[in-house]
Amino acid sequence: MGIFKRVKRIAVADMNSTLDKLEEPISMVKQYIRELESEIEKAQSALAKQLYFEQKHEEHIEQVQKMIADRKRQQQLAIDKNNDEMAKLAIQDRLENEKKLEVLKQQLIRIKNQTEQLKAQVIKLRDAYTDLQNRKAVLYSRANTAKTTNRINQTLASSQSENIINGFARMEDKVLRMEAHAYAYDYVNETELQSAKTYSPEVEEEFMKAKEATAANQ
Repeated sequence: MGIFKRVKRIAVADMNSTLDKLEEPISMVKQYIRELESEIEKAQSALAKQLYFEQKHEEHIEQVQKMIADRKRQQQLAIDKNNDEMAKLAIQDRLENEKKLEVLKQQLIRIKNQTEQLKAQVIKLRDAYTDLQNRKAVLYSRANTAKTTNRINQTLASSQSENIINGFARMEDKVLRMEAHAYAYDYVNETELQSAKTYSPEVEEEFMKAKEATAANQ
């Protein structure tokens, strides 16, 4: 086996090995993207629930604030009517709701912080998803280029391509032989035509004189 053919086969083998390795990363990228899509869906669902909970909590705070305002009015009305017992009950309920309001406000701060964290998480996941999609496209392009190159190398290394190249070389040689044969045929014909050519008596006479003169001088 020629060294050139061996080198080509080694190169093809290396390319096949590379493609085999590419198969797994592509498969894993697809899996990562599916998992990321699932995480994004979960995060968006959690964010929607969080926003709903935040809204309900704010509504609860508004209700308590309204109740506190109502108790203040009731307290003042009771005092104005000298109804001490009713005034004290209104004050007691107002104070309890004011304490409750402070707790709800603290809870709302924590809820809003959690909401912001979820929003940031969703943005982060979406950015990661976009990045993976872009990298996936590049990876697919690289894999396709490698596969195409591998097919070309396999074609060049195949016995069929060698037969084609060798066949082409034989046709070149055959054309050269045909050209040589045609040249030889033309040369023979021209020689034969020249040998069969006849000259006038005057030319023959001058030719004989020239030969005799040459002989005499010798």
